[in-house]
Amino acid sequence: MKLYINEKIFSLHHRFFIKNEQGNDVLEMSSQMISLGRKTWIKDLNGNELAYMEQEILHLMPHYNIYVNGALLCQITKKFKLLKNDYELSNGYKVDGNIFALDFTIADNTGKTVGILKRKFFSIGDKYEIEILDEKDYILILAIIMAITNDVNNKQRSSTYDND
Repeated sequence: MKLYINEKIFSLHHRFFIKNEQGNDVLEMSSQMISLGRKTWIKDLNGNELAYMEQEILHLMPHYNIYVNGALLCQITKKFKLLKNDYELSNGYKVDGNIFALDFTIADNTGKTVGILKRKFFSIGDKYEIEILDEKDYILILAIIMAITNDVNNKQRSSTYDND
């Protein structure tokens, strides 16, 4: 299953739709604009919550909790690495990403790839192609990908502001 996300550069309510290969909206993502720590929801097109991602701010490194159907299914903690984006996931999944934060793969606890994220390098706004190879857990895999994407985007935004 392939999904596509086109985030707008500026959005008053930080809400966008996830599309399928045919270009149809299949899911909605939204984030709370003002909060301590990032809070993001994945909802179906009827507004029903499928997953909720919450950043905990009282940690040295970024830390996210992922809830699916109200249950905490995964905690993500960024590891300290200089040349690589490396994350530890509490459910046994592994994340591998490059130093430019453009591509990620997610493998389950047996080492089988279950999700792939590719970010377009030259685009207005952020554009992503997400391939989910394990459709049984697609909401969890999508939530993990989006939490990591939030972390990478936050880091890039703060480094941009630091250089001004």
